[in-house]
Amino acid sequence: MSLKKRLPLLIAFLIACAFLASPARAGEPSEVVRKGIHGVLEILGQPDLKSPEKKAERRNRMRKVIHRYFDFEEMSRRSLARAWRKRTPKEKAEFIELFSYFMERNYAGTLESYTNEKVVLGKETIDEEFAKVNTVIITTDKKEVDIFYRLHKVGDEWRVYDVVVEGVSLVKNYRDQFRSIIRRTSYANLVKILRAKRDEG
Repeated sequence: MSLKKRLPLLIAFLIACAFLASPARAGEPSEVVRKGIHGVLEILGQPDLKSPEKKAERRNRMRKVIHRYFDFEEMSRRSLARAWRKRTPKEKAEFIELFSYFMERNYAGTLESYTNEKVVLGKETIDEEFAKVNTVIITTDKKEVDIFYRLHKVGDEWRVYDVVVEGVSLVKNYRDQFRSIIRRTSYANLVKILRAKRDEG
């Protein structure tokens, strides 16, 4: 399977299982991410949320946890790049809402199929207002996948704004897709596509 096709799966597993044994001190980037991961795993482990009828409630709870630790405004800004500067405040707000839902919807199903992939927490690097947390996922067939989080300070909190899988940036991956759609058609068409995906439920 190509890296492009594996990217959502790998990131989903990273979100689902990373940092369970993190030695980082509270308040550091690794600990911030670990708390988010622990919150998702708690939801996935609740017996009363496992039935098909509880799917909507389960995913809504997962979204709330992910929103707490990911900076979707920054991810949206970086994903749109120059097109972001041309947007009105109202357009920006709508794009953030659509983009965050698009990401969450893409990964929710894979998160729910988590099968105990092993994650090793690596080096944490902090450079003033930015940080990077390295990890390695060991898959069930013993392959190692290098992944790291990029975080930045938002007020007094660290928030994730990008995930890089084997050298491929999640934000750049979306930026390339969005740029292609805008160039071939228009920004309005990109929004139309994202709205349609949201309305699919």
